[in-house]
Amino acid sequence: MVRNSHKLRENYFSTSKWKSDFLSLLPTDLAYFWWPSGSCSADVLPCPVIVRANRLLRVPRMLEFFDRTETKTGYPNVFRICKVVFAILILIHWNSCLYFAISYVIGFGSDNWVYNLQGARNSSLSRQYIYCFYWSTLTLTTIGETPQPENELEHVFVVADFLAGVLIFATIVGNIGSMISNMNVARVEFQNRMDGVKQYMAFRRVSKELEARVIRWFAYTWANKQ
Repeated sequence: MVRNSHKLRENYFSTSKWKSDFLSLLPTDLAYFWWPSGSCSADVLPCPVIVRANRLLRVPRMLEFFDRTETKTGYPNVFRICKVVFAILILIHWNSCLYFAISYVIGFGSDNWVYNLQGARNSSLSRQYIYCFYWSTLTLTTIGETPQPENELEHVFVVADFLAGVLIFATIVGNIGSMISNMNVARVEFQNRMDGVKQYMAFRRVSKELEARVIRWFAYTWANKQ
């Protein structure tokens, strides 16, 4: 393992990763001091989204962290399940942000599909996020009723969400099932071996006492492996 700080620094700056790391760490939030979100006249996205867009450059680093942690952890199956749950929450979060951004573009409260900012309750930040997250969860999981889209942009976005929900979440659920099955592989192999021994003893007409001793020995060896 290389511990020399000079060599590590040279190796780090010889790659292109330092550029994306540097851009992702820029304190772009300081732009709020002279560019308040309330005075933004953007027609596509709210100003807070534009200002914090450089944070997306950290995604490759996050994926690299997941890969390295999965190889080092002593509980890989548990870590994989947690990683899948985290990926689901991230997808729902990003989709809820897109829903809020589209509502911003179309106009809050302009129809029944977009988010309505009218009223003190709906204008709070917690209410905005919780409702958008709730809407995103229902749409991506195709569970429950959501307001019907009323224009072309809304229809396109909902169709894309439905397709993403069917494809992505079906893949995620399949991966979770495979992980849970892999967690029980050792138990299944042990049970199959015990069943084979029981069939052999029945074929050889082994006495009940000896059969019970063999089964107890199998149970003892399995308990010691846990």
